Amino acid sequence: MKKHFHIQDIILITIIALIFGAIFVGTDYLYNVLSLAVGPFANEILYGIWIMAGPLAIYLTRIPGAAIVGEVLGAIAEVLFGGTFGISILFSGIIQGAGTELGFAAWRYKNWGWSSLLASAVTTTIVAFAYDLFRLGYARYSIGMLAALFSVRLISIIFFGAILVHSIFALLNRAHALRHLGPEK
Repeated sequence: MKKHFHIQDIILITIIALIFGAIFVGTDYLYNVLSLAVGPFANEILYGIWIMAGPLAIYLTRIPGAAIVGEVLGAIAEVLFGGTFGISILFSGIIQGAGTELGFAAWRYKNWGWSSLLASAVTTTIVAFAYDLFRLGYARYSIGMLAALFSVRLISIIFFGAILVHSIFALLNRAHALRHLGPEK
């Protein structure tokens, strides 16, 4: 594990943030349409996409703090690209990045395999959902509705923030684009 950001790490995280900032803007519009059909579940279905910059940044760089930097830069890019949620999304980026960091911190930033990605998915879901209980007014929902929203969010984050991130890592690894990293543990 590296302990400090190097210029190539900053460039990589910035590229990830710009790509996901653009994706976030696109999903903002998808969210608006989807919310007409499925109400608050639209947020939960898409949530995994919205957290991908963090797990991808830390999984590719293996530097503590990279998830927060990736999410915040992705949120900044979304704002600059004209996202519909405005500047308030920056705080969400901090919360989401912190949730991601907790999963990797649980493994002391030494495990870079499925267990750290899955732990990260769980911690991101818990931290972000707790925040949204108040931010989105979820606290007014019944326990059953909360369990359903939480479950959909967890599935979304596991798919996008663990399975898809791992798949991207595997593709880059097969292409020998990640020579600076050691094997997964």
